[in-house]
Amino acid sequence: METVSLRVAAGPFQLQPNLKANMEAIQRQLERAAEKKADLIVFPEACLTGYPPKDCVSLGDYVDQSKTEEALSLIQQKAKSLKMAIAIGTAWRDEANVWRNRAYFIDEKGNNVQFYDKIQQTGHERKFFQDGKRLPTFEWRGLRMGMLICMDMRYPELWRLLRKDGAALVLHLASAYGNSEWKVPVLDGTLRGNAASNGYFVVSCNNAGPVPMMVSAIYSPRGLVLAKANYAEEELIIADIEVGPPQGFAEFADEVYLLQRVSDR
Repeated sequence: METVSLRVAAGPFQLQPNLKANMEAIQRQLERAAEKKADLIVFPEACLTGYPPKDCVSLGDYVDQSKTEEALSLIQQKAKSLKMAIAIGTAWRDEANVWRNRAYFIDEKGNNVQFYDKIQQTGHERKFFQDGKRLPTFEWRGLRMGMLICMDMRYPELWRLLRKDGAALVLHLASAYGNSEWKVPVLDGTLRGNAASNGYFVVSCNNAGPVPMMVSAIYSPRGLVLAKANYAEEELIIADIEVGPPQGFAEFADEVYLLQRVSDR
């Protein structure tokens, strides 16, 4: 894989239980990213529809699928007109009439290149969404990439599987907010550690509030912070990166889960 120069961005904002308000915020961030000539922007988890609030009983009452599909089509058009790739999250009812917590990757031509359905969900999310059953990687500009959503970050196996498939850039969409501000340094360390352990770049974008549990940031394959948002603020963060083959830690034992386990209990 040849090295590719990219200007990547994350566009945190405070999600609302309102598609129109979220689309207005997305548009603001897209305009800022276009002014900065970003090649790719990452948005938060479920940022089209908003994250299901605690008092939500039925997603069918909360999310209008037809309007969500129209909004996604508009995002595709914006990607094409701005010549910018977009990673965006939404609640989504699939062709089997199953609700998913989904992330889409749209390229600069407006094509839906790939989607990912969240695997490691919270108890609240599992009231509405079924777990994803696939962990795809995909090609963009000669790079192999992957996506994860929010609490997926806590499970190192997912990061490692993306690494084993050759991912050199991982996009992480999150909506971690509402309490537990103490998690901010913990989750920053989790993201940094997974970037460094697997030797790839990570672009992570979180809901900007209220009371975020993590801060949007861009990490190098060494786990260094290349850009970081201010706490609980809508803003755009940018980093210029040179993405090549995954770095470091290339050799690992595939049979690790087959190791003999010995206990003195």
